[in-house]
Amino acid sequence: MRILIILIGILFVSACSHENLNEQHEIYLSNKGWEIKNLLEVETYILNIPDEMLRNYEASGITFLSEHLGEEVTHHSYDLREENAEGKSLKAVVFEVEGEVIGGYGVLPNWDPGIFNLDDKERLINEQMIK
Repeated sequence: MRILIILIGILFVSACSHENLNEQHEIYLSNKGWEIKNLLEVETYILNIPDEMLRNYEASGITFLSEHLGEEVTHHSYDLREENAEGKSLKAVVFEVEGEVIGGYGVLPNWDPGIFNLDDKERLINEQMIK
């Protein structure tokens, strides 16, 4: 009986955490080859990025941010199922303006520059940065 209660609890928790995932984000990331493990945080703010940081994003192929400077954006941070070579989960940040996805980027722990274009999965696999 105790095992059954534990199993039901686990199923309930996993179902609840899945409900928090935005279907539009799941599709967006899936189309780029990524799978969401869970939602980490959601934050809304006016996008204001210093020029030097913006150039760093753009050097990593993340160009959508400059088009939305000064606008209110919502970013959703996710743990991904994919892991780096050391077994740590990758993260994805998906941005929205007025409920529409405008872009996103990935975060690779223990890697410089640390961020990557979500379209670069195959390159990261080939360079053995991720499993």
